[in-house]
Amino acid sequence: MSRDIIRLSASDFGEAMAFLDGVFAEHSPHDFANLLPSIYQPTDEHMRCNYAVRDGGRLAAIVGVFPIDWRVGGVPLKMAGIGGVSVHKDFRGKGYMKLLMNHAVQQMQKDGVDLSYLGGRRQRYTYFGYEVGGCKYQLKFNLDNVRHGLRGAEAGVTFELFEDDSDSLSTLKNLHEAQPNYCERSEEAFARYVRSWSFMPRLARDEQGQVVGYVAANEVGDQVNELVARDPESARRIVGAWMQSTQLGLTLQAVGPIDPNLRALISFAETTVTAPAGNWRIFNWQKVVDALIRAKQMHEPMPAGSVAVQIGEEQGPVFIRNDEEGRGVRPADLQIDPLTAVPMLFGPQSPASVQPLPESARMLAAWCPLPLGISPQDKV
Repeated sequence: MSRDIIRLSASDFGEAMAFLDGVFAEHSPHDFANLLPSIYQPTDEHMRCNYAVRDGGRLAAIVGVFPIDWRVGGVPLKMAGIGGVSVHKDFRGKGYMKLLMNHAVQQMQKDGVDLSYLGGRRQRYTYFGYEVGGCKYQLKFNLDNVRHGLRGAEAGVTFELFEDDSDSLSTLKNLHEAQPNYCERSEEAFARYVRSWSFMPRLARDEQGQVVGYVAANEVGDQVNELVARDPESARRIVGAWMQSTQLGLTLQAVGPIDPNLRALISFAETTVTAPAGNWRIFNWQKVVDALIRAKQMHEPMPAGSVAVQIGEEQGPVFIRNDEEGRGVRPADLQIDPLTAVPMLFGPQSPASVQPLPESARMLAAWCPLPLGISPQDKV
């Protein structure tokens, strides 16, 4: 049994894609190269994100660690997405997944990653310090919502398939980066991100021909993973016009809690469902909390105060504050482990639903959940 961990290269691309497709085909057919062109490309730069083990010369296991530059509330955070976690059926039971996941965590710590995201079964990944948390809203609309909620306001908005010309790329990228919460995408890679997960991007234009937003929608047209608009009224009109063009109901898969369009969209949605935004491990608690508090302050009024929370044993108290004098040497108001801290601070439920709050930490109920979550198009 091999215990040597390697990093893949461009020369491994074909073999690695066949490996991933084969392992995940046990659940449903997959084509990773076309499903996630954002992260799977036949270059050394992209393929070296994949750690692997070979056994007898064959690929036995892969874990991908993909860098994500997240900007929330104007603050840059260094994130890593874990994806493509896979072990071939011929090599299961040898501890390869545990070996690679532990290596990935150690490497992220060494590289100064602030936080990490993955999708997957909760109990499988708590062993590696990940917990389900964060907050997203799933909004569902039907044609009656448009007819009675918009009353024709959507008229005049038209759609065109996104082409990879420089003007369209620049326009979409500028709209994307005007959001209070977004993952940075290079101009070269932007088109691949909005096409990930087999979704197709379309530009939305108003009566004057100006681009007022875009959607990344599935082929049928009844699901949208990413809706970015110039302003809230444009977001309303885009949803209505899209549904009029498809004559279908629509599900917006993930609208973030600080999305500036959220209130406008909820105002005529049929249902709004709150759900966790994935599995998370936080490495730099203070930096992440500071960024998310700042982002939430920009979105809505928050009462002043501070709470000192001791999270685990490795770092000192994390000061969660909405004032200028909240830091200093003081005893912790609350002591919790990292797995409890994720849902307590980031939701989707209220902090008191996770654990009773002492009087000195009651301010958390007014501030949390903090807006932890990214667009599905950036997920791996």
